[in-house]
Amino acid sequence: MSILFLSNRNSCRSQMAEAILRNFKDDNLRIYSAGLDPVDHVSSIAMEVMSEAGINVEQSVPHSYSEYSDLEFDYLITVGEGTSEELKIPKVNYKRKLHLGFKSPYKGAKSQEEIRERCCAVRDELLSEMDYFYHRILKKRHPQT
Repeated sequence: MSILFLSNRNSCRSQMAEAILRNFKDDNLRIYSAGLDPVDHVSSIAMEVMSEAGINVEQSVPHSYSEYSDLEFDYLITVGEGTSEELKIPKVNYKRKLHLGFKSPYKGAKSQEEIRERCCAVRDELLSEMDYFYHRILKKRHPQT
């Protein structure tokens, strides 16, 4: 079972989603994250708030979706802003697509503390969404995972 999380920069939301799903430690899952226009580092604030939840993302690096153009994913999960209809999905091979609409914690923020609060809110919602996705969708539809 292969899953790709896709966002704009692959520095915060998609990295957190990937790390949370990896934290289930299911060897039957191949989990990736990528960005449409990736940056060169994972957000230090994202690393910090994930560490507070007991999940380490310090070794993670952003990737471009084009690195995975030769793979087929069982699930493509977009975690960017807007509706799934508004998103420009690049050439990615997938069987099913899900969309989790999260605003960028950085967009329009007036302080580091505001960014941190927003990252915590995204993390907490992703923890809930990934728990549901893993136990209610993956385990029910694909019992071998």
